[in-house]
Amino acid sequence: MEFTWQEEAPAPKNFGEGSVLVSAFPSAGLATTVAGHYMIRALSLPRVGRFESPEIAPIAVVQGGEVHPIIRVYGRHDLGLVLSEFPPSPTQANSIARTILDAAERHKVRMIVGFEGVVPHPPGDGEVEEQESAVAEEQSPEQVWVAFSRKDPAILKLFEPAKARVLEDGVIGGVSGALLVQGIGRSIPVAVLLVSARVAEGLPDHRAGAALIETLDRLLPELEIDTGPLRAQAEQIEKALRAVMKSHPASAPPTEAAPPTPGMYG
Repeated sequence: MEFTWQEEAPAPKNFGEGSVLVSAFPSAGLATTVAGHYMIRALSLPRVGRFESPEIAPIAVVQGGEVHPIIRVYGRHDLGLVLSEFPPSPTQANSIARTILDAAERHKVRMIVGFEGVVPHPPGDGEVEEQESAVAEEQSPEQVWVAFSRKDPAILKLFEPAKARVLEDGVIGGVSGALLVQGIGRSIPVAVLLVSARVAEGLPDHRAGAALIETLDRLLPELEIDTGPLRAQAEQIEKALRAVMKSHPASAPPTEAAPPTPGMYG
């Protein structure tokens, strides 16, 4: 299964040599999708490309009256963003990652950064697990880690301002995992930012999305993205959820996220 990257915008609008390419595919808490959509609005990024494949799902995403393909590319001279509301199948992930890496080399970008949401403390039985989970949540509810295709000293130093903890042990799947593995043999460094995301309420985790953006912003201070509105929206959603739970104590929160729609990310 092969994907092709179709250019849509003139070169001046597209990202080019020395830029950074970000990958955002759905994962835990939809934090990656939240972050991607917010970056597009905050930076007024135009769509500059799309992914095509004979096997791609026949779905159109309509946003603001404009039709978008499932996997599309936004960008400006110093930044590119690959975004999708729908997770690819395991067989598609390798081909998508290869397409991203090929395009990154073609555009001579300096680095690829993947966004990923994780659930580091799965529910378990026993008092010990509950205590450990509670302590971890209290210490760092939005902890961000980073994994590299190669732990090059220059890249490690570059990421010091981002304040992300280097992931020592773990398993990363999907497009992010494929980018890391395929990036081992490529000249362009690949890094994946992983954020601890909440999934229990079945709602997008806006705070986790904000944490991803803030980490990227520290890495690339020229972006200057204000995540205040995104965190404020998270507070509003949580207040509304608590009000519903209080008025209907017998009802449980949804266990699965609703199908993604362009307007649900704030």
